[in-house]
Amino acid sequence: MWVDGPVDVGVEVVRHVELTPAQARRMRECRRLQALTWLFLLSGEGPRNPPGTFARQVERVLRVLDA
Repeated sequence: MWVDGPVDVGVEVVRHVELTPAQARRMRECRRLQALTWLFLLSGEGPRNPPGTFARQVERVLRVLDA
């Protein structure tokens, strides 16, 4: 999500919670799915989204998939 800049909630949550290796893998998989879902939802640059929203989500998806 973006407010005044990118906010990586997943990373912030993990800093405060101890996850097992299986939980960490599951969270990574869920974050990837969520990023891809938003990519499809934002694929049409509509009037509700600021210009460049889709391009920023593409960058985020690539970062999340690379992690």
